[in-house]
Amino acid sequence: MDQVIVGKIVNTHGIKGELKVKSSTDFVAERFARGAQLFIDYQGQKMEMTVASYRIHKGHILVTFEGYRDINLVEKYKGCLLYAMKDESLLDENEYYISDIIGCEVYNDGKYIGKVQDVQLYDHHDILVVQGQQKIMIPYVDAFITNEDIEHQRIDVHLIEGFYDED
Repeated sequence: MDQVIVGKIVNTHGIKGELKVKSSTDFVAERFARGAQLFIDYQGQKMEMTVASYRIHKGHILVTFEGYRDINLVEKYKGCLLYAMKDESLLDENEYYISDIIGCEVYNDGKYIGKVQDVQLYDHHDILVVQGQQKIMIPYVDAFITNEDIEHQRIDVHLIEGFYDED
């Protein structure tokens, strides 16, 4: 089963092993529930951890893991990504994970311009990072996205003049 990124550990909080997480999931309550299994990508190894507790504090998630209730045990995880198992049952019809967009071919008015390399998540709207002959940043909004066929790995867009150099 695939894993998806659910956040990034940005710091510690206090001395009792709480980790400050910048979330990248729409399913905070499910992903960070007591007993949930998460994976920390630490030095290229994915370590399975069990959530002991979580709470929201100033826009971030504060999470503790079973067996790691001391700042000295968790400090080394600052900067690490957190993963969870991909769970399609959390999605509504016609919804998909951000990771499903990575690798999609992007066409501007029928002309291939590149593949989605990354999706940058922002409060107001997300941005597709498309790599072709040049890197293009496309706001992931209805004004630019004309069609999404994630199953066939294709996204059609209509870009206004100045987004990229067509030469």
